[in-house]
Amino acid sequence: MVRAFLIMAARKEVTITLFSFLILAALGLGLGLFYRLPGLDLRPMHTDEAILGMKLAEYWQEGHFEYDPKDYHGPALHQVAMAWGRLAGWGAPDQWTDADLRMVVVLCGIGVMLCGFLFADAFGRHGAVLALLMTAVSPMMVYYSRYFIMEMQLVLLAALALGSFWRFSQGGGRLWLVLGGASLGFAHATKETFVLNIAAALAGWAVVRAFWGGFAPRKSSSSLSLSSPGGKKQQITAVWAWVLVPAVFVSVASYSNGFQDWKAVQDSLLTYSSYLERSSGSGHEKPWHYYLTLLVWRKDGLVWSEALMVVLGLVGMVHAVLGEHRSLPKQALLVFLSIYTLALTGIYSLIAYKTPWCILSAQHTLTLLAGVGAARLWALMQGRVGRLVFHGGYGLGIYFLCGQCKFVTHEYRADQRNPYAYSHTSTDLFRLVKEVRALAAERGEDFSAQVINRDSGWPLPWYWRTLPRVGYQTHVPTAVDAPLIIVDVDQLPVLKASLGAKAADYSESGPYGLRPGYYLSLLVKKTPLPEPKPTAPVLPPPQEPAPEAPPTPSPGATGLDSGSLSPVPGTLSSPPALLPDLPVLPSLPGAATPSAPGRP
Repeated sequence: MVRAFLIMAARKEVTITLFSFLILAALGLGLGLFYRLPGLDLRPMHTDEAILGMKLAEYWQEGHFEYDPKDYHGPALHQVAMAWGRLAGWGAPDQWTDADLRMVVVLCGIGVMLCGFLFADAFGRHGAVLALLMTAVSPMMVYYSRYFIMEMQLVLLAALALGSFWRFSQGGGRLWLVLGGASLGFAHATKETFVLNIAAALAGWAVVRAFWGGFAPRKSSSSLSLSSPGGKKQQITAVWAWVLVPAVFVSVASYSNGFQDWKAVQDSLLTYSSYLERSSGSGHEKPWHYYLTLLVWRKDGLVWSEALMVVLGLVGMVHAVLGEHRSLPKQALLVFLSIYTLALTGIYSLIAYKTPWCILSAQHTLTLLAGVGAARLWALMQGRVGRLVFHGGYGLGIYFLCGQCKFVTHEYRADQRNPYAYSHTSTDLFRLVKEVRALAAERGEDFSAQVINRDSGWPLPWYWRTLPRVGYQTHVPTAVDAPLIIVDVDQLPVLKASLGAKAADYSESGPYGLRPGYYLSLLVKKTPLPEPKPTAPVLPPPQEPAPEAPPTPSPGATGLDSGSLSPVPGTLSSPPALLPDLPVLPSLPGAATPSAPGRP
């Protein structure tokens, strides 16, 4: 019965008018920009964002990206941010704002929204624009399009590669292959997990080749399948060479800083041994169904769900396999995207290490299929009542998604009840940042501080990158003697024991939220009281002095020996102890930044 409905819809070839298409496209783009652009600096920096921001500052100043295969990802996001920063006229790193960095990812998110049009001939005009609309208001896509990490750029490059290969298979020139290959190479330089996208794509391609014969139109001589229409191996080799050569070239050029650092190229391959170790969890272990619940249903104060895309995406998958299609290559593409989405979701679900942003690539192609599924349902529901039911249901779904977008960008932007705010910095940290900056301005050259936190204080090094003489330790050092001390609440008793009698010289305030379950205290050394100024004593009315009386004190005499006053104790005896291995932010002398606690 389902197959009969899908066949009927396919035969009718019902679609929307060009005017309706333009209205929906404008609505989608408008909503996408509305939820992605405003208030980029309202949410405090996540630890990963702050670490990447500091690495970008080093890269900006030194002109060389130091690739760390154990704790960081590739240089591509930094290179894109560098290019955009030069174009946008960023100043020195000490002038950058959170919004400056996040604007880079906003642009990637807009690119992801538009990539669906590369498949418009297969999705249909209606399917492509509905996919755009759902991508625009997906709370997960919105949240991570405002998040300075690699994931949104990886989603964009993966979508661009798939779209380029599709365009070539439909008769496009070889420049599409070059673009697709370059996208793959840059994806490798963005985040090493791109190999999982490659594995899922190979799975989808193998199924399509086995059951549909490939993607090429029957009249086209170009193909991405292993068997070309002419069956010539020379043509097969030439096609893949147009992909592999630009992919390798772009990846090597990116990792090597313009063919200067060949060790980084080697490390980009050796890093996968570290990834195998991390795949066991490394503190981020979650059950296999974590991503499914993230997409379908989460309730923590509010209901969080992208079930609209999940349900319509499944409809699109069923249509891909069981529906009647007038174009075999277009059906092959829909089947490929279905297998790719399921395989990628399955791979990430089987890996114990899970963070919410990892599933974005699979969520994007699921949303593309949801556009196809929505268009199919619309075509099935003929008549005024049927269309009214569809428009009402779909409109309510979009409205619910818009409500979630409002929450993830405003009220719940850093709240632990937001499933996308993963181990996120508390907005309460802004209060501590502001108070310490005010104290630094007040004390001037006498300012110095020690931060004692098990995660090296992140993201505080980003916010205090311009402050002089700030040290970061993971545990209470043996010598503590700084005017300001910021310490974990649970390490506060150890700190006071280390200070001993000097603890009385400090005033304590807090706690200040760092992350869910983690709090900081601020200890400020009390300012010494000023020495009393000499003043004239109050004398009684003059009387007839007795012969034995001492002479009357001369005017201005005090009877006090000001030189006998001892200085008030409590002044700074030594600068704070700084870890010797903490790198210094280029061009900002004395602002120390700690090594990252882990790979973002």
